[in-house]
Amino acid sequence: MISRAKVENSGIKIQELNTEIQKKGKSKALKNLVLPPINLSQEDDWDIIKEEGVGIRELEMHVPLFMGGKNLNSYRKAKNNLAIAEKEEILAENRAIEESVTTYFEVLNYQKQTEVVNSALKAMNKQRDRLLGLYKGGKIVPKSELLKIEADIERYRSINLENARLEKKNAGELNRLLNLPLDTKITGKDTIAKEYLGDRADISKYSEKNMNKTTKAEIENMKLKNAEYDLKIAKGDLYPTFYIKDTYTFKEWNKEENRLVDPKGDKNKVELGFRYYLSWGGTLDSVNQKKYELEKAKLAHSESMKDIKLEIENKYREIDSLYGQALANEKKVNLLRENMNIDNMRYENQLITTFDYLNSINAYRQAQEEYYKIQRGLVLAVIELENLYR
Repeated sequence: MISRAKVENSGIKIQELNTEIQKKGKSKALKNLVLPPINLSQEDDWDIIKEEGVGIRELEMHVPLFMGGKNLNSYRKAKNNLAIAEKEEILAENRAIEESVTTYFEVLNYQKQTEVVNSALKAMNKQRDRLLGLYKGGKIVPKSELLKIEADIERYRSINLENARLEKKNAGELNRLLNLPLDTKITGKDTIAKEYLGDRADISKYSEKNMNKTTKAEIENMKLKNAEYDLKIAKGDLYPTFYIKDTYTFKEWNKEENRLVDPKGDKNKVELGFRYYLSWGGTLDSVNQKKYELEKAKLAHSESMKDIKLEIENKYREIDSLYGQALANEKKVNLLRENMNIDNMRYENQLITTFDYLNSINAYRQAQEEYYKIQRGLVLAVIELENLYR
């Protein structure tokens, strides 16, 4: 299930497409950085075009030498965005696993609840049939006892209808998460926690791991770097642009002859120039705006790093607590299961009342439900801790 969630979940595929989009953004920024723009154009009076036709009169290539670092920092930001997208793929995979495990245990819980209720219904139906036979045979059997059993049977049938609905609901959700046909039958295994966990619940193995190397921390670091790049890009507008322009002339207009002719001089002309453009208020405001955004990003980064550290520490404590609870509840479930089996035989032999028997059933149901809840929480907490360190 976990291996399928890693490759088939729709959320992961959506994030993979986002990574491809960022790859194109990086490629575009690199081309803008290293490839000079080329201008092919012709502008003439209509009479000239009618006379000479449409054609290329000159080819112009503009090579920026210095643009205040805008192109370079735009490329660095695009490269950073790609790295963030790749890290987001890991987080998408983590979310898919966590959601799948949570939903799986919901399915397993309702399947087990149905099994317990069916066992109780079987015993109560036997008791009802026995009492009904005695009642119809003229034996002294309180009708109220028969009516109570009938009412309890209907109540437990109602419980199973709800269990079946919730099982199908969660099974459909699990199939959606795993990209399976929605009506695929899910067969739960209550050994998944032991099989998956192994020594994963040993939190001492995580003590030497570096929080700053986690995926979430690296994403936060790259987001802060992007804010720095945005400020550098904005500051680039404060500098003049230096460039080389290479123009190759195929034809030029001769006013005396009133037609296009081959150039008399050098067809190729190289120019060195600069351009400075300042939007009064606008450029400086943009720079100041990016400064504030950088300060905001620094504060957000600091808070995010604290959150990550706190989240890891809380997971340590949660795993430690849930592991102890899981061991205790497993023992409790085994004891109550044995007690229920004994009470089942006693009930069939009329040694306990229906009320006492149902109390035994309910105690086992509640303990089992709590056990699967703790199992789910423990497996999920271990997965979340592993994901935090990915």
